[in-house]
Amino acid sequence: MKNNLSITEYSEKKIFLRKIQSFVIRRGRTTKSQIKAINSLWPKLGITFKKEFLDMKQIFFNDNPIVLEIGFGTGTSLVEMAIQNPEKNFLGIEVYESGIGKCLNYINKKNIKNIKIIFYDAIEVLINMIRKNTLSKIQIFFPDPWEKQRHKKRRIVNKNFCNIIYEKLINNGIVHITTDIKTYAEGILDIFNNFSGYINLSKNKKYIKRLKNRPITKFERKGIALGNNIFELMFKCFK
Repeated sequence: MKNNLSITEYSEKKIFLRKIQSFVIRRGRTTKSQIKAINSLWPKLGITFKKEFLDMKQIFFNDNPIVLEIGFGTGTSLVEMAIQNPEKNFLGIEVYESGIGKCLNYINKKNIKNIKIIFYDAIEVLINMIRKNTLSKIQIFFPDPWEKQRHKKRRIVNKNFCNIIYEKLINNGIVHITTDIKTYAEGILDIFNNFSGYINLSKNKKYIKRLKNRPITKFERKGIALGNNIFELMFKCFK
């Protein structure tokens, strides 16, 4: 498996602006077990990045709804939700090699059939590999908050991202985002509440109650241990 990871910043009209990363690649943390999983399981479970739209029916051998998880970390929530929802197909995107290895091992151990993963930048994947009106749900659990003011431009959830995923979601498709950073949650609310193509599914146009069937992630446990509030946001796309 070969990858050259990069992220491209575009204007709201998808005009190329410049290269910018919403992540930092950390080397030297991939274990032998994870490398072995990548070498042996990637041909069966992985999808290599290419500038070509995916044929989801050919990939999953059915027409079931497609759920995309961006930044699945170790893959715990991705795999558990795939187990809970065998009638749905799950596509996971991650940029950390160690996370890819862990997730592949987990999928193989649980013998999951409705997951495929991509080792690349999510924006590039969305633009180049996902057709319009394809995804029934997009979920992002605890994205990198980039809390310093000079780094906030790196946050994946911004106005441009909101526009891109709007095209990829089906009518009535769902966007589900969680974070334990209040300023990030408020920024997400401002973006989606002011986009005419989305409806906030909370009663007060803010946050929903935590979904009982959503697996607790490693970053969520860390946030709770630090005493942080968990902000759960959900929006419906309409066209």
